[in-house]
Amino acid sequence: MRFALLLGGPLLVTEEVKERLRGYTLWAADSGARHALELGLVPSLWLGDFDSGSGLPLKAPREILPVDKDLTDGEALLERALKEGAKEILLLGGVGGRLDHTLAHLLWALRAAQQGVRVELTNGLETLYPLLPGRHRFALAPGALFSLLPFPRMRLSLKGGRWGLKGEWLEGSRGLENRALGEVEVEVLEGQGFFYQTI
Repeated sequence: MRFALLLGGPLLVTEEVKERLRGYTLWAADSGARHALELGLVPSLWLGDFDSGSGLPLKAPREILPVDKDLTDGEALLERALKEGAKEILLLGGVGGRLDHTLAHLLWALRAAQQGVRVELTNGLETLYPLLPGRHRFALAPGALFSLLPFPRMRLSLKGGRWGLKGEWLEGSRGLENRALGEVEVEVLEGQGFFYQTI
């Protein structure tokens, strides 16, 4: 099961984003529905307390949540996708904008990745992938900018970047602004974090 989830944060709608949605089940959380309108698509589920998206002219099946709850609308949608057996989640509009919501989504993405779900978070300008222990490969064009973000620390080896690493700990900003030589391979030995790309 592949889900594309539209959240209420910023999203640059591009042809590349539209193309990425092929083959995904599309859902929206509350004001994330405005992205569906920009994309010209109708989600099969529109979930939230509708404190921010109630006035949007989107005709999609609604599921109304209480305003007073322990999860954000976005987190509730993410949890719903997991219960439906999601194997891959493309999270659009989940990073950028409100820092508190961004951090909640990053923590959720790490937890989902620990359950074997492939997660990608993007706002159309920036894309993040959870990094857990193991090997991860990223097909990048030579010269493409990428960063390794420890959360909060991560020991890893890196090949395919202008600056390589061999079993070293990353903390703080040391993993920022590397340049790809081609395919990038990250082997996380301990800890967790994110692979970050920007266009």
